[in-house]
Amino acid sequence: MPITKHWKYEEEIVTSSLKGLCHANPDLKLIESERVVFNSVSPKDKVFILSGGGSGHEPLHGGFVGTGGIDIVAAGYVFASPSSKQIYTGLKTHQSEKGTLVVVKNYTGDILHFGLAAEKAKAEGYPVEVVIVQDDVAIGKTKNGMVGRRGLSGTAFVHKVAGAKSAKDNNKASLKEVYQFVSKVNENLVTIGASLDHVTIPGKQEDNDDDAKDSDDENKFEYLKEDEAELGLGIHNELGAVQLSPIPSVEKLVPQLLEYLLKKDDPERNYVDFAPDDEVALMVNNLGSTSYLELYAIQNTVTQQLNKLYGIKPVRTYTGTYTTSLDGPGFSITLLNVTKSGGQEVLDCLDYPTTMPGWNSPFTANNWTKAQQSTYVVAAPELDYSGAKSQVSFTPEIFKAGLYKGCKAALAKRDKITFYDTVAGDGDCGDILASGCHAVIKLLDEDKLELKDGIVALSQLTDVIETAMGGTSGGLYSIYVSSIAKALREKEKESQDGTFPVTSATIAPVLQTALQSFYNYTRARVGDRTLVDALAPFVSTLVSTQGDLQKASVAAHDGAEATRKFKAKFGRATYVDESELAQFDDEGGLPDPGAIGLAALINGFVEGYFDFVKK
Repeated sequence: MPITKHWKYEEEIVTSSLKGLCHANPDLKLIESERVVFNSVSPKDKVFILSGGGSGHEPLHGGFVGTGGIDIVAAGYVFASPSSKQIYTGLKTHQSEKGTLVVVKNYTGDILHFGLAAEKAKAEGYPVEVVIVQDDVAIGKTKNGMVGRRGLSGTAFVHKVAGAKSAKDNNKASLKEVYQFVSKVNENLVTIGASLDHVTIPGKQEDNDDDAKDSDDENKFEYLKEDEAELGLGIHNELGAVQLSPIPSVEKLVPQLLEYLLKKDDPERNYVDFAPDDEVALMVNNLGSTSYLELYAIQNTVTQQLNKLYGIKPVRTYTGTYTTSLDGPGFSITLLNVTKSGGQEVLDCLDYPTTMPGWNSPFTANNWTKAQQSTYVVAAPELDYSGAKSQVSFTPEIFKAGLYKGCKAALAKRDKITFYDTVAGDGDCGDILASGCHAVIKLLDEDKLELKDGIVALSQLTDVIETAMGGTSGGLYSIYVSSIAKALREKEKESQDGTFPVTSATIAPVLQTALQSFYNYTRARVGDRTLVDALAPFVSTLVSTQGDLQKASVAAHDGAEATRKFKAKFGRATYVDESELAQFDDEGGLPDPGAIGLAALINGFVEGYFDFVKK
C-alpha cells in the first residue's frame, strides 16, 4: 500500500515536502504562503532561472534549485499548476540585474499561469523570457497539433543546461543568450516512457482499491490489468499511445520505445533528426517506483540497443530519478541531440558543477561547508503597484463607465452562458465570468481601482480577475489584460514627451500587439470555437477602422455568433453528441460560451463609453 495514501490533504504533503527540501539544503529559502523555493545565494549579476509546476514529479522542480541550476521554483498542488500569483511572487521576490528565464512544461494550466506572471513582470519593466519544454513523442503530430507535445523528463536536461549557461564564465551570459541557447536544446529533445499502471495521488483512493475501480465517476482512469503495460503514459495519469499485452520483456520493449524516438520515416513522430555522427546524451529516468537495480539494467539494455539498431553511442549517460509521476511503476528514455543543440557548449553545461539536489542524487546538497540555517521560511511581499506607475493616461470617467456597463452586460448573460456551457463544457463558464465581473464592480464601488494611470489600473485588474475567476478562463483574461499593459508601456517609451493618452484610435494598435503576445500562450485562433472568435474580430476591426468602437463591437458580436457553425477543437465540446446539439437548431446552433461572454463584455463596455460621451 503506497504511503502517499495516508496523507489526508495534498496541501499538507506539498508544503511539508518543500520544508523537508529546505531542511536538507541549507541555501534554500521557502516563501511558505506561496510555496515558492529560491536559492538565497544566487548572485544578482547572473540571469535567474525560474521554473515550477504541479507537485508529484519530485525531484522536479524544487530539487533542481541550487547553484549552477534553477534559482526559483513555484510549486502547485499535486498535478496542478501553481497560480500566477505564486509565480509572480517568485519573480518579484528574487530578482536579477539581468532578468529571468522562465522554464515551463507544455501543459495548458502551466502555460497560462506562468505566461501571465511573465507578462505582468514585463509590464513593470522587468526583463523575462519564456521557454516551453515539449519533448514527448508518444502522441503523434496530428492528434497534438493544437496543443503541442507534452513536457516530460527532458525538462531535467533543460534545467541543467539553463542553470549552467547562466552561471558559467562568471555569470557572463545575457538573458537573450541564455534564452537562445536553452531554446536550441529544447528543440532537440525527445522522450518516451512506459508504465505498468497509473499512479496513486495523495489523499485519493489508491489505484488498486476495488471501490475506486467500481466507481461510476465518468472521469475515472482506465486501470491497467496485471498483464498490461502502457507505452507513452503521461506524467499526470494521462492515457498513453498504446497498451501492450502481455507485458513484453525489457529486451523486447526497449526497441519499440526507441522506434518512437528515432524512426525517420514516421511522419507523426519524427520530431528530431539524429544523424549517424551526431553526439547524443541519454537519460533513463525512474517514473517513481522502479528500483535502481532494475533502472540500471534497463539503461544497459537501452545503451546496447541504441548502438545495435541505430549506431548511437551516447557521449553522456544519466540514470536516476529526475522527473517522476508520484509512485509510477515505470521509466522513460530521453535523448538529447548534443550536436544539433550546441555541441561542446552543451556538454560543458551538462558537466558544469552544481548543488542541485535533484541532479546530485539522492536529493541532498553537497554544500555542507557551513552550519544549516535554522530559519528558511520567509514572508511573501505585499502587492505593490508602485513599479507599475506610468504616464499612460485613461479618461477616468469613460474607463469607469465602460467597465461598469461591460460587467453588467456580461452578468445579464450569465444564465444563458451557463446553459450553453452545460452542453459545450463543464457548466461553470457563466459562474466564472460572473465572479470576475462582481470582483471588478466591487473594486469600482469601493473606489479602489486606479482609473487615471492606465498601467496601474490594468495591473490591478489582472490580479483581481485571476484571483476571482481562476482556472483557464481567468488565466486567459488576465494574460490579455497584462499584455495590454505591457504594450502600453512600450508606447509610453516610444513617445517623445514620455506620455501616452489613451483614445479609441491610439488603443487599437496596442490591442493588436497585445493579441500577438496573447497568442504565445494559446493555440486557439479564429474558427476554433473559443473566446478568440470574439476578441480577434474586435481588435482587427478597431485597427482597420482606426478606432471605430461601434463597428468593432459589432464584429465581436458577429464573431461570437459565428461559433454556432464552427466545429469544436478544444475541450469537452469536441465530444458532444450530435443529438445534444439539436436543441439549439432554432438559435442557429450551439455557440461557444466563452465567446458569447466576451462579446457581451465588449458590447457593454462600448455602450458605457458612448453613454458617457453623449452626456
